[in-house]
Amino acid sequence: MNEVLALWHQLPDSTRALIWFVAGLALFVITVRWVVSKVRVGRQRRRATNESNVVPMRRPQAPRQSPRPRRHRARGTPNPLWLVALAIMLAVLFRSGIWTELTPDETFSGVVTHVRDGDTIEVNRRPIRLNGLTCDERGTPLGNQATVAMRELVAGKTVTCDLNGDRTYDREVGRCSLADGGDIGANMISRGLCGRCARYDPLREYAAVQREAGPFLGDYPGYCWALW
Repeated sequence: MNEVLALWHQLPDSTRALIWFVAGLALFVITVRWVVSKVRVGRQRRRATNESNVVPMRRPQAPRQSPRPRRHRARGTPNPLWLVALAIMLAVLFRSGIWTELTPDETFSGVVTHVRDGDTIEVNRRPIRLNGLTCDERGTPLGNQATVAMRELVAGKTVTCDLNGDRTYDREVGRCSLADGGDIGANMISRGLCGRCARYDPLREYAAVQREAGPFLGDYPGYCWALW
């Protein structure tokens, strides 16, 4: 058992997050199936009870008509409830942004030509919003510190960015790293200047860094909140 736990903790945060996500989807499907079965059993019991309480009355017998055939769903036709459950799961999956994290839309390298603030830089004059990162706005004490630190870290240096295809205002969204491979967002989080934006970090790549750095002391926007 200890060996299994050791192997589990050796896995990257992104792999563990993916495993938890798949396990959560499986649990959701099992729960929906159990609830549907309980509802069906309850309906059958109520129908049987109602039928047993009906007192038969003698009426003039009418000519018997052939019973109306019951409509059965063709075998292989999906239950509408399962379609609803599948739609919910797909919505959660796409809402988490996990696909864009697993499959970068574009990777390019260039020189940082401008630093807007702690979480936005320009690479070859292309504005890049660093994904999974949140920093206070310029004009605030911590936001000004983050901007200065980012300028010292990347200004005039060559970086490599993995873009996920999303855009926010005039900025493309992605993660960038320095020539030595160090992730820029992780660097800012480790210094306590910025925080992990959980909603846009579904693979939890910054989770360990945030734990080591401690809670982010700046303003944490509501849109960054997520279960993971």
